[in-house]
Amino acid sequence: MPAFQPLRAQLHGPSWQHRGMPPALPLSASRRGLLLSAPLLALPHMPAKVQAAQAAVATPVLDQPMRRLRLPAGTMGRDYVLLQLKLGGRGPFDFVVDTGLTAELITPHLREVLGIPPPTRVLQQNVGAGGSVQLPLVTLTDAHLVGAEDLALPALNAVVTDFVQEHLDPQHPVEGMLGMELLELWDVDFDFPAQRLRLFRPGEGAAAAAAAGLVEVPAAVLNETGILGIRATSPASKAGQPFIGIIDCGASFSAINWKAAALAGLPPKGDAVYKSAGAKAQPGAAPGATGGSLGGVAIIGMDGRPQVAPTTPVQFTFAGAAAREDGKFRFEAPPPGWQPWQPVVAAVGDLPVFAQLLGDGTKPFDGPAAVLGLDVLSQRRVVVAAGVNKPGRVRQLFVSPK
Repeated sequence: MPAFQPLRAQLHGPSWQHRGMPPALPLSASRRGLLLSAPLLALPHMPAKVQAAQAAVATPVLDQPMRRLRLPAGTMGRDYVLLQLKLGGRGPFDFVVDTGLTAELITPHLREVLGIPPPTRVLQQNVGAGGSVQLPLVTLTDAHLVGAEDLALPALNAVVTDFVQEHLDPQHPVEGMLGMELLELWDVDFDFPAQRLRLFRPGEGAAAAAAAGLVEVPAAVLNETGILGIRATSPASKAGQPFIGIIDCGASFSAINWKAAALAGLPPKGDAVYKSAGAKAQPGAAPGATGGSLGGVAIIGMDGRPQVAPTTPVQFTFAGAAAREDGKFRFEAPPPGWQPWQPVVAAVGDLPVFAQLLGDGTKPFDGPAAVLGLDVLSQRRVVVAAGVNKPGRVRQLFVSPK
């Protein structure tokens, strides 16, 4: 997202739809109620015998130690996850794995190394108050995952741009980022406790996760970006109303907007607890975000303009299926045995990412939402089952219960 890195999940439109992706919502359609509507998250039930059978035969197509991109000392958040690709027989090249990105990114340096001609296609990208930028597009062919070279990968769309993660760790120069266009081909198993990264065939990873006792968290594709969201909430909430939680392993830390903060039981905007944010935020210390104390964090958007946001501890959990009772929606509690994620220090504010990712193209998004970054996700094993074997926008997400 722009708040955390130069380009995020904003590659909207039919040209970015991978085969099997759900059709784009009309621009006039509001996405604000997407995750709060019961029918959109009415997950089909897979019989236990079917799950057990799939789990019994589930063998990852890729199973390797999880490689991480180390953040500089004092940086807010957790280390990024890396995968290696070979392109056109060259490489391997390190790519950040990013469930908050639609397609792929590559650096201008990698384009030159691969001998790809200067791009003739461009993407016009709005950057809020900063106007718009034109982003060059190329097609990546003959791509292979290191460790699973026999897998046939489709041609990939990639934006050519520099980004802050590129030179974070001199020992691991990064040449690109992998988004949902590629990740949706498999069930992706982020086994953070075991420090393993696995790719399963669609459905097999979900079955293996269920058999291992992971909790299924109702999830759905937010819009044509292909990015996943859940009904997030907080144990401190007294409102009984969840908010959109964007599943984003490309964000080193989490963020929450003011409307969601109110639903999560956090102090209101302007409260004295936030007033030291500007004084404590220090520039130049982090990738897209600097500082990280309980005071504040300086966030750099795509337009290069810093925005100082306060930070505060917040604890996240999720709400289950919705049912209408007495004219109101009520949400199921998580299953017995589920424990909320441990509290994290999150940025609080109406950051550009929320409008850019969740807006409908005609008016800005102003509903409650949060980004669940690696500070939350890396606490447990997470299986993102974003394959194309589910109807409509329904997807499956599995998380260790504690």
